[in-house]
Amino acid sequence: MKTSKTVSEVVKKSFKKIMAVGILIAILGVIALIYPEGFGKVSVKTIGVFMVIGGILRLIFAITSFSMGTLFSRYLYGILMIIAGVWVVGNPDMGLEALTIVMAVYFIIDGLTQLMYSFSLMPIGGGVFLLLSGIVGIVLGVLIFMNFPESSTYAIGIYLGIKLLIDGITLGLTGRAVYKTVELKA
Repeated sequence: MKTSKTVSEVVKKSFKKIMAVGILIAILGVIALIYPEGFGKVSVKTIGVFMVIGGILRLIFAITSFSMGTLFSRYLYGILMIIAGVWVVGNPDMGLEALTIVMAVYFIIDGLTQLMYSFSLMPIGGGVFLLLSGIVGIVLGVLIFMNFPESSTYAIGIYLGIKLLIDGITLGLTGRAVYKTVELKA
C-alpha cells in the first residue's frame, strides 16, 4: 500500500511538468507550421553551428591529448567537422535535402517505436494516443520519401511541425490518462 501511495504521489507531482513540456512541444509545432521554410533552414543552420562547435572541441581535445598515435586523426576529424559545419551553414538548401532524408528515416523509426510502446501502455491508459502518434510518424516519413527532393523545401518545417504538435498533445493526453488511472486507484 505504501508503494502505491508513493507512485501516486510521484505521478501527481510530475503531471504538471509533463503537461508543461507537452504544451511547449505543441507550441514549437505550431511555429514550425506557420513558417515551415524558415524553420527548416534554421534547423539546418543550427546543426551546422553545432558541427563547428563540435569540431572546435575536437581540436581542443587533440591539442590537449598526450597520445601522438591518433593525434593526426583527431586534428583531421576536428578540421573536417568545422569545414562541414561551415558548409552546412553556408549552403542550407543542400543541407536541408540531407536533413530531409534523415528526418524521414527518423519519423519512420520513431513511429515504429511508438507503435510498439503503445501496446504496453494500453492497460494503464494513454496507449491509444501513442498508437495514433506512431501511425502519423510513419505516414509522414513515407510522404517525405514519396515527394523527395521537392519535399526538402517544406518538409522539415511542415512535417516536423505536425509531429511536434501531435507529440505535444500526445504527451499531455498520455500524462492525463496515467494521472487519472493513478487517481482512481488511490
